[in-house]
Amino acid sequence: MVFTLMIFLLFPIYDAYSESQYDINIPSGSSDKNAPFHWSSEKDGDATGFIEIIVGDTIFWKNADSVSHTITSGNPQTGPDGIFDSTIEPGKFFQRTFSEIGEFEYYCTIHPWRTGMVSVVSGYRTLSNVGMDAGDGTTFFDVEYKFNRLINNVSVVEESKSIVFELKGNTFSDDNSLMLLLPSGLINGINSVTIDGVSSETFSQEFENDMIILEINDIPPNSKIIVVDGTTIVPEFGEIVLVILTISVFSLVVLSRKQNIGSMLRYN
Repeated sequence: MVFTLMIFLLFPIYDAYSESQYDINIPSGSSDKNAPFHWSSEKDGDATGFIEIIVGDTIFWKNADSVSHTITSGNPQTGPDGIFDSTIEPGKFFQRTFSEIGEFEYYCTIHPWRTGMVSVVSGYRTLSNVGMDAGDGTTFFDVEYKFNRLINNVSVVEESKSIVFELKGNTFSDDNSLMLLLPSGLINGINSVTIDGVSSETFSQEFENDMIILEINDIPPNSKIIVVDGTTIVPEFGEIVLVILTISVFSLVVLSRKQNIGSMLRYN
């Protein structure tokens, strides 16, 4: 009983019902106004104190500095707004689960130059213009995703009929599943997924309204690259270019025939 109690005291208990959990560290020396950075987000490496999360996610602010800091909602200009406020002693942390959509400014009342913001959004994030780097660049799509990390870059590899997703930052969330909503016009016939060059067997896909719902589970928290392979990829030529190409080919055929007829008439 005593041993169990000691474990609860020594190790913080995380909320098992939150969707994802993210750490924002307060680095050593951040009480100095001229410090190179005052925050360090383990989600994406951001050092400005800004983080984007989804409704139901939890933030842990952890004080690795040698002095106390506060995490106070509001800003230095207008002061605290009363939404949340906590003093964090060295080696301690403050956690908050965000259940509403919105932008929540915060700062340290002891060191007011230390400011940040939590942006809370609902549902999936959007990757725009995926496929623009393929073919003539006129055929592209939006890809929505839900993940406890950010996708920093997306590229299409026509030769291998693949989409490459570059991940940013690390996370210590318990949920390491990536959900992708992929238009069938972008990729189809998904047959393999690799994570940092290692083939994954923990993915599944469903089809709904010309959309592929791809779920990839058990993604290592420090992964960098996810590659999704299909049997078809975004068209090499866009519709406009196909029309122009068709007209050009037709014109060449007509011109060639005219030249042949002209040559025959001259010789005759």
